[in-house]
Amino acid sequence: MRKGIMFSVVLFFLAITLVGLIAIQRSLVSYRRERIHIEMRIKSLNNMYDSLIRDAGSTLETSLRRAMNAAFNNVSAEGVGLSKANETLRELVMDGKFNGDVEELMENATFPYWVEKIAQVGILKGFYIDITYYELEVKPYDSFNLLAQIEMDINITDINEVAALNRSILLKKLVSVEGLEDPLYPLYTGGFTTNTIEMSPHIGNYTQLLLTGDGGGCVPSCYEYGITTNDTTFPNFEDKILVVSNAVIVPNIQFAKAVICELDPGGAIAVPYVVNPGATSQIPNGMNVLVDIVGVQGRVWYIDNFKEHVDNSYYQSSTAGASYLDRLEKKTTIQSKYRDQTDKGIGLESFIDKSRISQEIPIDVDRTNIDYLYFSFGPDGDRVKGISTTSNWFRVDSSHQQNYSVDQIIE
Repeated sequence: MRKGIMFSVVLFFLAITLVGLIAIQRSLVSYRRERIHIEMRIKSLNNMYDSLIRDAGSTLETSLRRAMNAAFNNVSAEGVGLSKANETLRELVMDGKFNGDVEELMENATFPYWVEKIAQVGILKGFYIDITYYELEVKPYDSFNLLAQIEMDINITDINEVAALNRSILLKKLVSVEGLEDPLYPLYTGGFTTNTIEMSPHIGNYTQLLLTGDGGGCVPSCYEYGITTNDTTFPNFEDKILVVSNAVIVPNIQFAKAVICELDPGGAIAVPYVVNPGATSQIPNGMNVLVDIVGVQGRVWYIDNFKEHVDNSYYQSSTAGASYLDRLEKKTTIQSKYRDQTDKGIGLESFIDKSRISQEIPIDVDRTNIDYLYFSFGPDGDRVKGISTTSNWFRVDSSHQQNYSVDQIIE
């Protein structure tokens, strides 16, 4: 009897222990599940924040680019520069207005519009998103970029109040001006001329001296620009620059535009020539070159990078030429109010193509083609060998000749 009672007591305590263990196990599983859920929501919250910051930067860039287009359209149409370009851009990005009037181009493209939309997206993903933003600042960063920055207080809360995030951030975004129209061109040509801002791919590498040597074939000096050939068969080299070891033995050599040779012809040919012992190995076939003869000195230049820069009215940085914001204000030089906002150079300059200016606008052929100087009635310039021959309108003033490595090929 006693054994039966003891056995029952043991079974009872075993059952109680087992039930307790099962309860503990269930509690642990429930706690673990809750912990995993919280961790997942925290991870989702952090991902939401990271995505929000990326999207805010992208929105700020897109909105400011659209604002710059809107500003250009207005100044180009009205022919009047802005009084405060940075403030006008800020108004367009934040209010969608140009001088107080609603700008259609900014519809659904302002920063506050994005803030509203991101709050709606957050609810769909299970988060309340509250963004408080402060004054947007637009200022120059360097010649080809503006800096947009805005301070934001960001609160993201899980709808079930599982987790929350509160952060303050100063969002900064560089916004390129490349691909935009230069306001200076239509403002100074009555809207008849435009030019797209594109950074030159040849900055610092405009011309190259390929070789030098004794020169002759003209008195006292001459030059020829053209394509090279090593084909000595006439008429294949006619009106081209023949690159050959011995020019004297080539029949009809007088039909070549110029000659680059390794052996001195001794005055036996009557076309411009440059003598250099390594000519055939240094001058590639099919390259455009400038053969420049000055007295008895001959030089061969590669100038196509500069020519392409001129033909496309590419841009490079400038120490004096107006920045993008200055250009929106119809200023031809950098204003201190923008220069003082960055420690980098902010100026721009290009070569204006005078042949593209409407015939209704008087053209000054002799004036330098540097845009900000041309529009401000700047100094006259000099012709450049190999460039001004085909483009009679092209001139470069003395202060820019060395910058573009053409100071040694001035006519």
